[in-house]
Amino acid sequence: MTTKHFFFLSLCLFLFACADPSYKGENYVSFDTMDELADHTTESIRLQDEDKMLQLLDNDALLFDLLKNATGEDAQKTKAYLSTAEGKKNFEISQLSKKQRINAFFSTGLAQQIKIDKGAFQKTGLELVSETPYSKGSPAMLQRYRIMLNNGDGVTYAYDIQVVLWNNRYHLVEAAGFLDKP
Repeated sequence: MTTKHFFFLSLCLFLFACADPSYKGENYVSFDTMDELADHTTESIRLQDEDKMLQLLDNDALLFDLLKNATGEDAQKTKAYLSTAEGKKNFEISQLSKKQRINAFFSTGLAQQIKIDKGAFQKTGLELVSETPYSKGSPAMLQRYRIMLNNGDGVTYAYDIQVVLWNNRYHLVEAAGFLDKP
């Protein structure tokens, strides 16, 4: 075995050992880099494509898998609550609320805030606002980002999102219902 083969085999074994067995990537919407996720988010706003944004946010399975793997007392209480009829109902209501907020953003809010120049609208920056463990005993991090946008009008806009970083993949889990002028 050559040195090149040895290093390749060692790298493969290292990556396999680091992979989280509870991570089921095929069930989630994820991206290799935060820039890629921010570009897709920006594109959905630029095109005023509500369906694309909702597709990016389709990570309920991720949240349940993270909750299953969390070991903290709060996670245990949340699991117990979500197994009740009231917990399931409230979770469904919160998911519907998220969809309605995105619908309101695209159907009326965005048009009232800005007339998008599709040729000029672009991401100009990306800022990590905060990062905390998703929950005690979780291998994931909950991150808040601010995407800086420009519409070619000399005004800077910002769009806030929440992302779960798990298994070196970025997953959109929350998006603002408005553009902000920082």
